[in-house]
Amino acid sequence: EEPTRRDVEVSQKGDLILVRAGLKTLLSTPKSDAANAFQVAVAAVPSGGSLGIGEGLYELPAPYPVALDADGGNIFYCCIPILDKSMHIFGAGAGKTVLKLAAWQRSASRHVVMMLIRGTGPMAPGYSSFSVDGLTLDGNVKYQYSGTQHDGEALILVGSARRNGKYANLELRNSHGAGLYLGNNGGGSGTNELIQNCIARSCADKGIMLDTCQDSRVEDCQAWACQEGLCLYGNDDWQTRGADRVTVAGFQTDSQVMVWQVNDFKLDGLDMDCSKAASSYGLVVRDGSGQVLLSQLKSDKKKTGAYGSATHLYRGAAVGFQNCQISGYYGIRAIERAKVLATNCDI
Repeated sequence: EEPTRRDVEVSQKGDLILVRAGLKTLLSTPKSDAANAFQVAVAAVPSGGSLGIGEGLYELPAPYPVALDADGGNIFYCCIPILDKSMHIFGAGAGKTVLKLAAWQRSASRHVVMMLIRGTGPMAPGYSSFSVDGLTLDGNVKYQYSGTQHDGEALILVGSARRNGKYANLELRNSHGAGLYLGNNGGGSGTNELIQNCIARSCADKGIMLDTCQDSRVEDCQAWACQEGLCLYGNDDWQTRGADRVTVAGFQTDSQVMVWQVNDFKLDGLDMDCSKAASSYGLVVRDGSGQVLLSQLKSDKKKTGAYGSATHLYRGAAVGFQNCQISGYYGIRAIERAKVLATNCDI
């Protein structure tokens, strides 16, 4: 079967990286020049066009500074900055196309993102359509300088007011921060974002995070050995703003799941077993409202305290549980003003 042709293609040949657009070779350069090769490739993709990345290991330094804040501060260094552009990126498949952070790029004072996707200015709009499909991103955390995490550090960080993003068939591993972080840096956050069939492994922060996204979905994803497997974040205006309508279906994790000030969330088929996590509060919901359906929520009954919680619901949380299996030192732990309705659950 003839492979799908992309507008621009990055591939490897011997010790070289080639960047082609159709029959034209835009760049032929040593593998050590990978960051530049990807910049040339991204710049050559037409608006709404496609970038194909061939099989192989691409080791990428992070030479490109981008200021996330309006005043020019909060500098992040990027391997592949993609600014002011709608486009679609396709690898040959997770495990086949591997983007790996080069050694010693990240430190506590040098914040790094492998792929940064947003508008340039503080109020510039982000994409109207975007996708990343079929890649492994490896943060190479053992060969980075350690130190306090900085909010936003991730393998993929997305920002600005945007819509119609799709992140599918990705492996996100060995991050010094988050795996996939759909954020609200820049002029807003995402609408109609889809995360599908992604696996986060060994991320020092969140495996997958959606920050103030609306009408968005996480489907058939997994997170293993992350500080938190999944994070859905909202904002302090949770009592007055409209519904977020964020849905998670078929998520599997051995780590804590956090839902923070999100309205109208739905967790369907969540399989969370925190029994072996060193410190986990299970499914944590602070403020907001939503439903948990057909889910298995498990923690270690021998952890005689909060770290043995299968659920931890507090402040203004209002959560309905239906047809769930819940097991831990605490099953349903609702404190402060939290409200719970459990229907047909085995606790």
